[in-house]
Amino acid sequence: MIKCPFCQTPHVDGTLFCSECGTYLLEDDQRGTDPLGTNEIGWVGDAAEDPNAAAALAPGSGPATINLTIGDKKRTIEIPLNKAVHMGRLDPASDVFPEIDLSDDDGLGKGVSRRHARILKREGTVVVEDLGSINGTFINGKRLAPYLPETLADGDHLQLGRLLLEVKLR
Repeated sequence: MIKCPFCQTPHVDGTLFCSECGTYLLEDDQRGTDPLGTNEIGWVGDAAEDPNAAAALAPGSGPATINLTIGDKKRTIEIPLNKAVHMGRLDPASDVFPEIDLSDDDGLGKGVSRRHARILKREGTVVVEDLGSINGTFINGKRLAPYLPETLADGDHLQLGRLLLEVKLR
């Protein structure tokens, strides 16, 4: 049996998504495809040609924190990127306690789900993943496919439902 890291619901081994909250259940290190060596791809340059290429893919590199400026009130929060950060609305009755609670930013009125999206750092890159929200997650106006991580860059506009967040990576 495996337990959902977000809502603690037990599931049979090998289950991909939590039936309660939609969280991807495999460990972060098991989520990607096995990488091919550069000699197997052919069109990718050798890492020795670009000394910055290897540093960009190193697991410890990349931004350490993310600053979000939220909604019309321009509330600003800074979050370390040392673990996955869930965004949504607080709902103690359903046992939902996201690290970034958007309830006070008119989350309900702007269509933010209780378990809307999450941000995490993977191999030095910051990604956001929609958790099957009803009203969608957008980066610079482009709607994200549920459960497929998309890269977040400094200066991006992240939108949860109709709630706009400005992204600054540090």
